Amino acid sequence: MRAFHMILLADSAAAPRRVDFFAESHDHAFQVARNETNGIVVELWDDEALLARMTKSGDNLWKLHASESPVAANQIFPSVGEPVHRIG
Repeated sequence: MRAFHMILLADSAAAPRRVDFFAESHDHAFQVARNETNGIVVELWDDEALLARMTKSGDNLWKLHASESPVAANQIFPSVGEPVHRIG
């Protein structure tokens, strides 16, 4: 198991909240994030690497937000092989 963390920000929250947890993989970490409530903004981190910045807008429905420092897919998911290139 590896250590991950989420930064959570809800409209009603005065300050962001950090949640530390353990997961077997990046996929498993995303599954943990799925349990958050609708309308919450979540940043999912693997140590210093931002995996995703997203808002939950419904059951199993997430809006992904752009990252200021995108991470190449082959750094997050080594089996992908080729890096993802930002367009625009």
